[in-house]
Amino acid sequence: MTLTVGLETRDAGVVVELAGELDLATAPMVEEAIADAEASRPSVLVLDLSELTFMDSTGLRIVLAADAAARREARRLVLVRGPDPVHRVFLMALLDRRLDIVDGREAAFDGTSAGS
Repeated sequence: MTLTVGLETRDAGVVVELAGELDLATAPMVEEAIADAEASRPSVLVLDLSELTFMDSTGLRIVLAADAAARREARRLVLVRGPDPVHRVFLMALLDRRLDIVDGREAAFDGTSAGS
């Protein structure tokens, strides 16, 4: 199981790019990247899931923790929609109704929400 994580800083916020499989084995990498991104206190934190090939409930836990932190600190957490198998995890948990999920990175910064 492999995962690559990248950080991209923009004027409007920070993007955490995830590619590969997000599960129990790779979760610490993602948690560390999110902590690094949050350290700069961006107004918008974007988790780009578009290149994930797999995500389990561990990934949901990480996303929900990041969402809770963003709400506490009056920031926005935006998810760039993952492929259907990844997005299905959000649909099954009805989190597509609660989280800000967009179709692409640019929409994450212009406030346009794609919904489900």
